[in-house]
Amino acid sequence: MKALFRILIIATVIGLILYYATIDEEHAPLEGPNTLQQAIPSDQYINDYNEELLRPNTGISTMIGQPSDLLIQNYGEPKRKDATAFGYEWWIYEQLMIGIEQGKVTQVYTNSEDVDVSPYTIGQPVEDVYRMTIMDAEVSVTIGDNIYMFTMSEDDTKNRLLVKFDTLYAQLYIDKEEGKLAGVRFMDGKTLVLHQPYEMQFIGEMIVKEVPSSFQQFEINQASAEQLFELTNIYRKKFGAKSLVRSEPLNETAMAHSEDMFLQNYISHESPTYGSLEQRMDKNSISYEEANENVAMAYFDAIEAVHGLLNSPDHRAIMLDKQYTHGGAGVYYNYYTQIFIKKNAPKESGL
Repeated sequence: MKALFRILIIATVIGLILYYATIDEEHAPLEGPNTLQQAIPSDQYINDYNEELLRPNTGISTMIGQPSDLLIQNYGEPKRKDATAFGYEWWIYEQLMIGIEQGKVTQVYTNSEDVDVSPYTIGQPVEDVYRMTIMDAEVSVTIGDNIYMFTMSEDDTKNRLLVKFDTLYAQLYIDKEEGKLAGVRFMDGKTLVLHQPYEMQFIGEMIVKEVPSSFQQFEINQASAEQLFELTNIYRKKFGAKSLVRSEPLNETAMAHSEDMFLQNYISHESPTYGSLEQRMDKNSISYEEANENVAMAYFDAIEAVHGLLNSPDHRAIMLDKQYTHGGAGVYYNYYTQIFIKKNAPKESGL
């Protein structure tokens, strides 16, 4: 009898281990580069001279400054228009994200190898990118009488290099594991200053974005979550994994976790109120065989967040894992949650 009791205890422990092993939450949440960055007014002269590249005369960078009417003539209507916290809209196309403010193009982003990002190419070896780029840790933007100086960290120069062209700026997103150019964002100076993606000092007046209303912020959160999910699927397909099927219960679970982290000022897979990923999914009656989660904060938009996750080995492995079939994403201000699951296999007929 005692032997049987021991066997039952051992079997129960093994069962619990196997059950909880279906969720791996060992990887730490990812904190982005905007955690502590603040614009610092300078009381000293800032040298606004930078050696700069000639502005490309071909490729998507030529869109910057063009009227949106011309964009529609060339590309048609976007599949949707997303709100942002910076005053512009994202016009979402199949291979492009284009920022529009007051009827003009302010920025354009792509990670598609089929798009002309002259003078670069997506998938280009990073050594070639460095060879053809003026490497300067400090890049200045002059707008009227105001000077803004951005300083890249050593990590920035390896992951997301800032390059100055004549009246144009580019962020080059590097895939560290592949050693290749993964994405490019071209923008005007005002947009760069609004984003503040690097340490920044300035002389003159700071460009301040308007604070969105609660209704606007809701739309921004929803749009950012949509972008986070779509960009993730683009990279899954690029690296041989199937696109995730969107799951509304997973979206709701992810959004609730991002909101909870923001409101309670923490970043973790474990909610002080709602518990672990397993407990949060159980609350929404989500069934699965395997599940995992990526959590990040302090990225100013979904583009930056996805590239940050891609360059973090643990988060990249989860994002590109071929076993996952369904997913959800939630963004609340600058808190990001991705949930990945492998759905339960359907039962065979008669079993």
